[in-house]
Order: sequence, then structure tokens, then C-alpha cells
Amino acid sequence: DKLENLRDINELLNENKQLKDQVAVLSYQNKLLLQDKYELDGLRELYALDKKYLDYPKVAARVISKDTNNWYNVYTIDKGSRDGLKKNMNVLAGNGLAGIITEVHYNYSVVRSIIDDNSSVSGMFLKTSDTCVVQGDLKLMDEGKIRVELINKDAQISDGDEVVTSHISPNYLQGILIGYVSDITLDASNMTKTAYLTPVVDFKRLEEVLIITELKEPL
Repeated sequence: DKLENLRDINELLNENKQLKDQVAVLSYQNKLLLQDKYELDGLRELYALDKKYLDYPKVAARVISKDTNNWYNVYTIDKGSRDGLKKNMNVLAGNGLAGIITEVHYNYSVVRSIIDDNSSVSGMFLKTSDTCVVQGDLKLMDEGKIRVELINKDAQISDGDEVVTSHISPNYLQGILIGYVSDITLDASNMTKTAYLTPVVDFKRLEEVLIITELKEPL
């Protein structure tokens, strides 16, 4: 009886090991499938973004590194001069403007996003064509917003209005969505208005971007 019990125990142990091995394999396969799904979702987003700005030629790139803080305010992509990229090319992600190329090397480039403290984008309200300046602010970005300054005091704008890149911007192509405005206030000087802007790009998670391979003609 004891020998029989030992044989049963050994069989159960072997069966248990086989089941654990099968679970490990299935778990690994499941992770691969999830990874493929996330990559497919990302490609679908890029495809939709490409269709939105169909008039501009574009090339896709993957984000390969960023600064050590929580935000993708300065990040590196895996495309460079060998792929035809140049300084000041506009970068798209999510549903609109993600930044601009500041450095180009042979097989990688550096991008400064619109939320960076050194970023300043000439914007325009889509509804009224009033111009403004979208100013990066990393501290304010912790609340999910950046600043909009130098709005005409007579501009007929309201919360939720779209802000796009302006026709007078020296480096940004016209009509790229930047975000949605809120909390509009009249400045103390009574000459201009100030507001906040919620970007249409998630700058906490950036994996793939589109680079517009067309530079804006100098004014």
C-alpha cells in the first residue's frame, strides 16, 4: 500500500509539474498577445492621425528614451538624418501636436515637446482665428494643463474652444491641433487675456510618433 501511495504521489507531482510548465507557456504566450494588441492599437492611432493630416508627408518613429522626470518633455526617437529628418520638423502623436525636432543625428533625433518650459508655440483659436501663444510649463502640467497667453482682450472665445498652430508661427505648420482652452481670464493690464490649455497628447505615455517631413517655409 505504501509503495502504491508513493507511485500515486510521484505521478501527481509529475502531473503538477507538467501543468505548471503549461501554465508558464500559456502565460508567456498571453503576454506576447497583449504586447501585439498594444502595438496594434498604437498603429491604429497613428493611422487615424495620419488620415487626419493627410496633406502632410509623414514618417513614423518610435520613442526610445526621455528625460528622467515623469513627462515626455524632451525625448529621443529612433529616426535621424538617414531617414530624411531635419531640425524643426513637426512631431505628431495622440490627436495632434507633440513637439518639434531640435537635434538630428544619423540614426536618432531629439524632440522638445510643447509642454517643456522652453517651448513656445504660436497658436490660433480655430473658431475665431484670434492668435495666442501656447507656453510650456512643467509644473502646471502636473495638473494636466499648460498656459495660453497674449490673447486679444476682445476675442470671443469660451471654455472648450480648440487651439491650433497659427499661420504666423515661424516653425510650426498651420492647423495642427494643440489642445482645448479653459479658465479664460482678463489680465491685470486689461490689454490681453490668459487661459489654460489641455493638450490632446498624453505626455506621460509616448511610444510612437509621426514626423511631418515638410518644413515650414521661412516667412
